[in-house]
Amino acid sequence: MSHPFQLIAGNALLRTREDPVNPVWDHDLNVVLPTQDMQHAAITMHHWPDYRPTPLYSLPAMASTLQLGQLWVKDESQRFGQGGVKALGAPYGLLTLLGEALLLPPELIANGQAHDRCAAYTAIAATDGNHGLALAWAAKRFGCAAHIVLGQAVDEGRIQRIRDCGAVVEVIPGTYDDAVLLAEQRSRKDHHTLLITDTDYHGGLPVTRAIMAGYSVLAQEMAESLHLTPPTHVFLHCGVGGLAAAVAAGLWHVLDHAPNVITVEPTRAACLFASLAHGQIMQVPGDLSTRMIGLSCGLPSQPAWQILRRCASGAVTVSDELSLQVQHTLARGIGSDPRILSGDTGVAGLTGLWLAAQNPLLQQAFELNENSRVLVISSEGPQPGQVI
Repeated sequence: MSHPFQLIAGNALLRTREDPVNPVWDHDLNVVLPTQDMQHAAITMHHWPDYRPTPLYSLPAMASTLQLGQLWVKDESQRFGQGGVKALGAPYGLLTLLGEALLLPPELIANGQAHDRCAAYTAIAATDGNHGLALAWAAKRFGCAAHIVLGQAVDEGRIQRIRDCGAVVEVIPGTYDDAVLLAEQRSRKDHHTLLITDTDYHGGLPVTRAIMAGYSVLAQEMAESLHLTPPTHVFLHCGVGGLAAAVAAGLWHVLDHAPNVITVEPTRAACLFASLAHGQIMQVPGDLSTRMIGLSCGLPSQPAWQILRRCASGAVTVSDELSLQVQHTLARGIGSDPRILSGDTGVAGLTGLWLAAQNPLLQQAFELNENSRVLVISSEGPQPGQVI
């Protein structure tokens, strides 16, 4: 059985010429993440009183260091004051389900005008940190309760931030994947418990689709900031793949062609890499431990897989050591580049680019050169009190 990807190094895959990316967003993809859902998410979010696009920075000195034409970094550290891109997904997913349950217009709930009716509901989700924080923040804002389930690898600082938003926190002796299954089981016991999961192992969960639609707003912002100058490469880091797939889908629409996506994962939690290598969804074993804690996932989300397997041109895995080095370099800045403080997970996409651009084999395979215009996302800022 042939597969679309071939291993070109121990930590890199390249799509074969025999199975090129289809540039058309077709019916099958539109079933996974409908265009109208992405459009509706953008319209809804633009009406939130505290919505502001996050900055897209140009880093010419780092681009020169990496022998690239241009490099842009989307800085999500101040998104809704929550320090991460997940604040686009979980709130919109919760808003969608509350609106359906209460038969209320979403703007009424988003503006905090339905607290009394929302109070009957509890939002539940598994998290490695940022999704749970975003959901806890949204639940408090909309007037419902939040129950967040975490694996044992999540650090106390991230857990406390979730608690500070008023959520009930449940830490289990297992991984993120175990937490996902437990949250799903808990949600089945009470119809007033709403599962707000960005991970869908089987496909077809409307809430996961809504969360991905929320993430896709990021792509629209980036396209508007680029002023019709499309990137030649987009390095997107993946846990279960939901954010990366949503950004890829959003760019696909605004650019009117499939973006050239290279996925990035931690070496010890590279479930999408394994899936691309085998041509089917694969679960990776082990404790999935990595400093890039938000990517500590062992099994891809089904809708994310459906999109990324169609548009990814390559994949890399990166070490914790390299991610720390790149995180410090980004914080110090090179030359007159802006200094960007990125979190441990947030810097993963740039780390993948750094790895590829500094390796002659990968540089050639991914066609990275002085004409390349590369886009990456710093998906979170540092944790409170973290010194970089």
